[in-house]
Amino acid sequence: MRVKEVMSAQIVTASPGDTAQSAARLMLEAEVGALPVEVPGVGAIVGIVTDRDIVVSVLSRGLSTSTTVAEFMTVSPELCNEDDDTAAVAARMRELGVRRLVVANGERRVVGIVSLVDLPAAEEAKESAP
Repeated sequence: MRVKEVMSAQIVTASPGDTAQSAARLMLEAEVGALPVEVPGVGAIVGIVTDRDIVVSVLSRGLSTSTTVAEFMTVSPELCNEDDDTAAVAARMRELGVRRLVVANGERRVVGIVSLVDLPAAEEAKESAP
């Protein structure tokens, strides 16, 4: 099974200059817990920011909600390709100790996010397939 079959297709991204508050609002509106961070107009993925990043790195430290995403995002996040095998991606995520990977296409454009919770279902479906 391929990542593109189980990923959450996502086209909502943040930019490094966005604030923590605007990133949180985007997450709320899109009903997601993470946003790839891309350079506007270029499309290069430079980071990822999660709802947990906002809580732990901004709010718990008493920083302003106007703190920019660039100040607390995870830089150079791990990526996977939409055509990667789900078992291999799950193993890689466990090895890296991450719960989400940004999914890119052949042109390295973001096409979604895959979470560890997406992958067990993929493996169960694979095992039950005829």
